[in-house]
Amino acid sequence: RPSSLPLSGSCAPHRAQSTSLELGASQTMATLSDDDLAPLRAVMNQAGMINTPGTYDKVYNDECVFSFDTPFSANGIYVSLKNWQGVSQTHLTSHANKTNSAVYVHIKKTRVPKPEDPDKPAEEPKTMNDLLQATLPENKYDEVVELELAIVDGSSGSISTIAFPHADIPMLVTSATEAVVAHQAAGDAEAVSTLVEDEERPVSKYAENLEQVDNGVKISPDPSTWECAESGMKENLWLNLSTGYIGSGRKNWDGSGGTNGALNHYNNTGGLYPLTVKLGTITPTDADVYSYAPDEDRMVKVPKLGEYLKHWGINIMDLTKTDKSMAEMELDLNQNAELWAITEKGAKLEPVSGPGFTGLVNLGNSCYMNSTLQMLLSSPSSPLLLKYGDATTSSALIQSAPQDNPAEDPLTQLAKLANGMSSGDYSVAPAAAADGDGDGAGAGDAAVASEFGALVKPRMFKTLVGRGHAEFSSGRQQDAEEYLQHLLEFKDDPNPNPNHQVVCRAAVPAELDKPMYLQHLLEFIGRAEHQAASSGRLSSCVPAELDKPISSWYQHGLQSRLECGTSHTVRYKAEPAATVLSLSIPLDAATNKEQIEVYEEAQRLKRAKIEEEEGKEGKDASEAKTAAAAEGDEEVVVPLVPLSACLDQWAAAEVMNDFKSTLQGQSTTAQKSTRFTSFPPFLLIKAQRYYVDETWTPKKLEVRLDVPQTLDLEYLRAPAGAAADGSPYQDGEVPMPDDPEPAAAAPIAPEVVEADEGVVAQLVSMGFGENGCRRAAVATNNNAEAAMEWIFAHMEDADFNEPLPPPGATPAADAAAAGAGAGADPANVMMLTAMGFSDEHAQGALKATGNDVERAADWLFSHSDDLDGAIAALDAPAGGGGGGGGGGAVALEDGQGMYKLRAFVSHIGSNTGSGHYVAHALKNINGQGADDEWVIFNDQSVAKSANPPLERGYMYFTSANLESGLMEAPRDSARLRGVGGWADA
Repeated sequence: RPSSLPLSGSCAPHRAQSTSLELGASQTMATLSDDDLAPLRAVMNQAGMINTPGTYDKVYNDECVFSFDTPFSANGIYVSLKNWQGVSQTHLTSHANKTNSAVYVHIKKTRVPKPEDPDKPAEEPKTMNDLLQATLPENKYDEVVELELAIVDGSSGSISTIAFPHADIPMLVTSATEAVVAHQAAGDAEAVSTLVEDEERPVSKYAENLEQVDNGVKISPDPSTWECAESGMKENLWLNLSTGYIGSGRKNWDGSGGTNGALNHYNNTGGLYPLTVKLGTITPTDADVYSYAPDEDRMVKVPKLGEYLKHWGINIMDLTKTDKSMAEMELDLNQNAELWAITEKGAKLEPVSGPGFTGLVNLGNSCYMNSTLQMLLSSPSSPLLLKYGDATTSSALIQSAPQDNPAEDPLTQLAKLANGMSSGDYSVAPAAAADGDGDGAGAGDAAVASEFGALVKPRMFKTLVGRGHAEFSSGRQQDAEEYLQHLLEFKDDPNPNPNHQVVCRAAVPAELDKPMYLQHLLEFIGRAEHQAASSGRLSSCVPAELDKPISSWYQHGLQSRLECGTSHTVRYKAEPAATVLSLSIPLDAATNKEQIEVYEEAQRLKRAKIEEEEGKEGKDASEAKTAAAAEGDEEVVVPLVPLSACLDQWAAAEVMNDFKSTLQGQSTTAQKSTRFTSFPPFLLIKAQRYYVDETWTPKKLEVRLDVPQTLDLEYLRAPAGAAADGSPYQDGEVPMPDDPEPAAAAPIAPEVVEADEGVVAQLVSMGFGENGCRRAAVATNNNAEAAMEWIFAHMEDADFNEPLPPPGATPAADAAAAGAGAGADPANVMMLTAMGFSDEHAQGALKATGNDVERAADWLFSHSDDLDGAIAALDAPAGGGGGGGGGGAVALEDGQGMYKLRAFVSHIGSNTGSGHYVAHALKNINGQGADDEWVIFNDQSVAKSANPPLERGYMYFTSANLESGLMEAPRDSARLRGVGGWADA
């Protein structure tokens, strides 16, 4: 029976707890009998069963390593005193049996509301962090911790318990238990902060030598005379430090804020004067300064602000604060954004919960991960759900997890995540009202659970996926200096979702044509599956029809067609399979050009009316300017482009200049176009909303996409060839001759590298044999660090300790391996073998890719189903062709190119430095026979979507015609549409 024993003081969640367990209280307990202590003493006689963790050991005392149960779950968790792994009650006996653990500390926590202090005055939050601290549920409750020792017999399943703490428990066990309970959780040691800390403003690069125009302007010290020169507004006013111009601030998503007067002035003056200060925030010690420069575009510091303000007649010592700072304005917006209250143009949202409707807790700037995972898990036929979410499969993977640290096993954590989200066990429905009167530990349990939202915190998974990656392994806020783009950004988005009070800057790095996190995630899963496949673990746990690389469900085949503009000869080439279809957006294909013209004319007339009123004076002029600014203040009209236009542009022929004709040997033009050769079960589509302008500044296309619910892409399939040999050439097409082989260069004698005696001595001093050290030194060109890594990778080679052959001679082992990878760079081989591939496979991949290690890694993963066969095919005689297909390549799945939109990821935010990712998915909410409905996944919040912003999506997830979660059988190629040439298609 657990003893209800709170730790001294209150235990803040996710913090190292006090080690003071009020042991004095145990003196009043009844004495334990010998029978009570017998199971514990029997275990203590076995070596290694009781271990005390040190400061740097990982202790999983906050979450089960196999599920998302925590100490706050109904049955708490059990932490082994042998290996410090935490498990739920469901996994307790199996864990004890597998790891030979016997003694566990059972940790059970409950939350109770903090008592209010009537004598303590309420404090208004002054910063965003103050607001977040005040609204976080964990800061509203105290924790009551209940502890007991559980002695588990894994073979029989019997469990005996002892209340803890107790004076009769041996000191060894007491010390180990206290250390386990008080230790910083492994998740906390690696997790990022969940709060948005007050941002440290940098000093503007334009502040030191700021140009100030001598135009005679002086600013009155009377705030009542300040107004926007464009609109006449009296609030939210910004003074340009260079020109003395007063303009209103930016308009917020909800229509509040200003009229963009200060920003318009910056743009109208050629972007020469970026620094502005907010009037009303200036005090002798502080002020809000904003830089409109594209390479800053944020709040900044100006050290000589007082000097610059003096130019405009402002004495900083005489001013007091009369207006809200930017932080306070952001507080106002966030305080009005209550959970579940307003989103998608003010619609009330209805929460949903249950299997398939589980949210993910934001771990601090992790909404990009949460939205990507929700998109990939959206469909009942999703590969991740089919492969890892099934209860039987996930149980088998967990049972086969490595004993030493299942928290760092990718397949275990994949199964944990997919099953946890699909089961509904961790989906919490918001309660309408508290189910108690507020007194006692159990009062309002439903309200408490709903306030904490979803119980899935994918920290272990995030740590594994991000390990070794500079961006995804950290929780740092990313800015424009580190990235060229932020995924899924909607500036001045008309459909904001203020439910998420933590405004996070989640971003994916730098490549404009690739959604990096999605790509990184699929590559991570591919590597994990490859390693598991080599041991046979995956095939023993996963059904045969699902035992294939995860990327195979998403990869589509591509074929390019190149036609010479002079000779009109044609060449077909099989392009590398792609995971994401990336589409550029042709603005000239907008269907609302007339509305755009009307809107732009209205804006022109509005500006003209404001300029007309600027020459007037007095109160009437101010009111007239304000009325002129408000007149025609309608929603911004942006281009609406059909997705079909994006597809047509992707398929259109690209003109290549300076193409050298292989037939005529002269420069000419050529046309290149691309078509699909296969359609996967799931197609991922990315809209290229971002680009880099001529100044290398990241920009965003202000555009909406008209995205249909269904797509027919069959017209983009490469037509079948007319020839009987299976080549892709059509009737009348003349194959383009291959490029002439360059003249063979005279053989160059290989450079003779002799082992550096200093490097050899250094390696020998570490205990390695001299011959092996010499081989390592020669193989790495006498680089000591690389030689050490080479030794670890090759110390099991049969000839490792053999003497080096004479200079210029070819070792027998090298000669034998020549066919598999002659000329492979040893450093590249070592990099690939470190990823789990064999020497033979690494050398073969490098041979196939011209020693390019990145392409070699892609080649290995794409051929992971039959690497031996792919390597053997490299030396096989080339088959007939023209199509460009590589022998030994894994066949891509192919079905009808008909797709249905299942999910999409979008982003809300006001600039490239902040924002938030959300996912929308088409789900069956009301059971069999009901129509699917759109659901919004906003981190831990899940609700029916009133106005899904399809036009604002960035990544779209579509599924083909599926039956029982599997792709329909490939169709007969004779039935493929489009027999004629591509120009006809």
